[in-house]
Amino acid sequence: MSDVVIRFDQVSKQYRLRRGGSVSIRDELATLARRVVSRQSPPRDEFWALRDVSFAVPRGETLGLIGPNGAGKSTALKILSRVTVPTAGIFTAHGTIGALIEIGAGFHPELTGRENVYLNGAIMGMRRAEIDGKFDRIVAFAEVEAFIDTPIKYYSSGMMARLGFAVAAHVDPDILLVDEVLAVGDASFQAKCLNKLAELKERRKTVILVSHAMSNILQHATRVLWIDHGRVQAWGEPEPIVEAYLQSVQTQARAGTPTLAADQASPILIREVTVRDAHGRVGAALAHGQPATIDVAYEVAGPVTDPVLGITFQDARGASLGGLTSRLDGVTLDTPGGRGALRLVLSPVLFTRGVYTVTVALLDARLQRYLDLRPGAATFTVDGPSVATREVSGHVVYPHRWEGDRGGR
Repeated sequence: MSDVVIRFDQVSKQYRLRRGGSVSIRDELATLARRVVSRQSPPRDEFWALRDVSFAVPRGETLGLIGPNGAGKSTALKILSRVTVPTAGIFTAHGTIGALIEIGAGFHPELTGRENVYLNGAIMGMRRAEIDGKFDRIVAFAEVEAFIDTPIKYYSSGMMARLGFAVAAHVDPDILLVDEVLAVGDASFQAKCLNKLAELKERRKTVILVSHAMSNILQHATRVLWIDHGRVQAWGEPEPIVEAYLQSVQTQARAGTPTLAADQASPILIREVTVRDAHGRVGAALAHGQPATIDVAYEVAGPVTDPVLGITFQDARGASLGGLTSRLDGVTLDTPGGRGALRLVLSPVLFTRGVYTVTVALLDARLQRYLDLRPGAATFTVDGPSVATREVSGHVVYPHRWEGDRGGR
């Protein structure tokens, strides 16, 4: 790998968090006196933001950096942009770097947007003549023409992010560091940002992209680095690593999600939820376009009138993808007593490739009160069309057909 432009070699970053800090000058003087007398430093908590992180990025690749909040992603970007230095290990970055790792980073709140474009551009290494030549394009890209002579302190966070991205993208860097900026702005601005990333990729620029939106990672990253608690969990091809990460996120979310207590005073309780593929197998990946079933076993412990079963689907990060209830199809639950079961047949599975969860609820007849609730009651994966191919988007392939008038009739 001779054309490597970014390399981390066993990089670690430690922060020391002082406990019991002083809050006044008198306290500071007292603390200093105790240190002089006892020759002891106040206790500190050591926090490792990164531990032994190694990876290499060749020229022209886009590295997707993923992981939960606090995983160490932003610390890695700050090391790359030389905002901070590693505690141990070596890193190298060849070429000019444009960084947008924090909303409003490099902006002065009292200066106008115009003044901040020149300030931020100068910080990123642009000469005044270069900024002059690109100024109109930067402002138009950020969509802040009407506010360019207004102090930045009156900008919304979205306006600052747009202006910051516009400056960073027009620096013409060899390496562009982007941290979650694609989450701001409306759809048209996000499309402009994504088009700019595509342009940089075509020009063999190197991009480090941090995002919680896995669709952006899959569509733009050529490699993915998954970090958790400062350590590398996986490194390589985007799709398998993103799927493994989402499964991990879903497992942790399900473990920490409260449910209605099984011993609550409810006349009906959910006992088991099972997902099966078209062949009746439990735990196998569901095939897009093929049937699948969700079996819900319940137990009636007391008198209950016309309970309703609801099933809702979520993506691996917990965002709701919609659902349905037994009432929609006029289905009733067997409630004389004892155990019962109800099966939902998906015919066919319409989800795109990915990891999904099922939340199951039993509600009263008016759908106003939960009789029992099981968030993340089951997990399943789907093997099918992937957003990484850009042939589909989102989580569902809607039933459809294409029609056209080829003859112009």
